[in-house]
Amino acid sequence: MNGIGLKGKAFLGHASVLKRIIAFAIDILIINWIILFPFKRIFDGIIPETESFSKTVELLSKNAEYSTFVTVIMILAAVLTILYFMILEKQLGQSVGKMLFNLHVKSQTKDLNYWRLFVRSMFLIPVFPFVLLWVIDPVVMLFTKENQRLSEILSKTKVVEQYKI
Repeated sequence: MNGIGLKGKAFLGHASVLKRIIAFAIDILIINWIILFPFKRIFDGIIPETESFSKTVELLSKNAEYSTFVTVIMILAAVLTILYFMILEKQLGQSVGKMLFNLHVKSQTKDLNYWRLFVRSMFLIPVFPFVLLWVIDPVVMLFTKENQRLSEILSKTKVVEQYKI
């Protein structure tokens, strides 16, 4: 076949797990830079630099005000992170990392609504039981036919790759 008439055509197929991982890593770097970096300055001003993680935990456990502040900041950062994915995936069908690899979020049933996008992003909530998804989601993705995470199965969404001919 000489390719006549195929210029500009594309189709959607299974997304590469490796591309999905790299795209997610890029999104996390962007989130760290835009969302979490400003909070680091706040933490540096409130929580003194300690030699170890255990001393930081001890400081937080002895001071309820610090502990509450850290919890509020974690929840705020999680909400902003979830909004990053929800808004970009709703408006553009992809996050910045996904754009770089031609990956798109698609609904398997109706429109891609905010509830579905929230469910697929539940793993970003840094409290139990959602943190279990940090382990469960990637494991499930490795054993499903279409490389779907558990949260994607629950939200009836999937990530597809656009292949150009």
